[in-house]
Amino acid sequence: MNPTAENFEIDRQKVQEILARFTLPSEIEKVDTEFDLDSGGDPAVRLTFHVRDEARIGQEELERLTKFLSEVTSALLQGNIAGFPYTRLEQKV
Repeated sequence: MNPTAENFEIDRQKVQEILARFTLPSEIEKVDTEFDLDSGGDPAVRLTFHVRDEARIGQEELERLTKFLSEVTSALLQGNIAGFPYTRLEQKV
């Protein structure tokens, strides 16, 4: 599959629409999205959910945030986007 800038823009719009359906957990301050190719050369959308510096993430919070990422990933997979969604949490330490 050879993605074009137009394909990435279509995916970008779909991803924004899907993300708008969710309320970010209070620990998340922003989401970065990157549209590129994965290691196999297929389209990918990488979403990095940035955890607030002051957030204290224990086991309970981690389980809740992991569940949230799973729900976002499921919605993206069902959202008919060309790129495979990769989601991750990031917090500066």
